[in-house]
Amino acid sequence: MPSYEASIRNLLKAANSGRWHRPRPWRSKEESEVVRRFVFWWLTCRERTKPSGRSWARQLGISHTWLQKLVREFEANPARMWEMQRAYGDPTVAQLTRAQEESHEMRKRADLRRPRRYLRADE
Repeated sequence: MPSYEASIRNLLKAANSGRWHRPRPWRSKEESEVVRRFVFWWLTCRERTKPSGRSWARQLGISHTWLQKLVREFEANPARMWEMQRAYGDPTVAQLTRAQEESHEMRKRADLRRPRRYLRADE
């Protein structure tokens, strides 16, 4: 396995070659923001019937590792999310559905990466 330094060196070499470009995102910015709001909503929930993180991630259509990463981000600096909560209120399923449809349209136009589960099925 290459060392961290070798990996960074190779990334810099690829970036300087002029052929490298950032990978396309997995989902639209709108969908990412709605998902962030739903994760924050789940994190601040104090009910006894609160679903597990894996279950919540599955319902949102994201990986539980991304949910965990968002939770760490919110715990480190919750001010941004509290501002979004005040500005936009609680997220709705309609907002998530609309954002997912936008991501789907962007994926059709090849503006976004396709999910890995589809990559394996097609090849």
